[in-house]
Amino acid sequence: MKKNMLKVAFVALGMMLCTHANAQLSNILKNAAGTAVSKATGNSTAGDVAADLLGNLLGTTAVSDKSLVGTWTYTEPCVAFESENILTSVGTSVVSSKVEKSMQNGLTKVGFTSGKVVMTLKEDKTGTVTYNGKSAQINWAVDGTNLKLSFPLIEQSVAMNAKITGGELQLAMKADKLLTLLNAITSKASTVDSTLGTLNTLTKNVKGMYMGLKFTKK
Repeated sequence: MKKNMLKVAFVALGMMLCTHANAQLSNILKNAAGTAVSKATGNSTAGDVAADLLGNLLGTTAVSDKSLVGTWTYTEPCVAFESENILTSVGTSVVSSKVEKSMQNGLTKVGFTSGKVVMTLKEDKTGTVTYNGKSAQINWAVDGTNLKLSFPLIEQSVAMNAKITGGELQLAMKADKLLTLLNAITSKASTVDSTLGTLNTLTKNVKGMYMGLKFTKK
């Protein structure tokens, strides 16, 4: 029964993807279906699956300024969903892990790798993002569950959902906002757009799906 339910879920996902969706990313999701079925009928426990679900949700608790102040180091990309219902409709966190792998492949091409990007948020609402040995000045503000980063030098800003779990910070947003953020940090607009731009098509066609970055606090 569980196996059949997961198969139905992935059929529904396929219907959600419009004909213009990137073929490569569609294949990633299709391949993930088999893995999800294997996981559901294998050794994974209900507790394992539940933990995966909670780890792939947007933050719903307002974050405080105090909790964000400090130095955060980038670790990995993330995919998050608006609710457990949306996440289970595309078949456990296995799907998001496949998309995250595709994201990391693109991020690696622009040098956005674990430990190489550091974000410092100061109490006076200023800060820096250090990438490839260069630092960009930022301003930041909190509004409920959202963190807004502004880059005064290039007059760009990005608002994203912020979720703190222990010493980990998850920043999630729609793919077009992620591209804006990466462009602001790396100054490699054409490379970022060519390697990650197809992700924008996917998130537009999977309602309630967000992409972002995870950081750990020093």
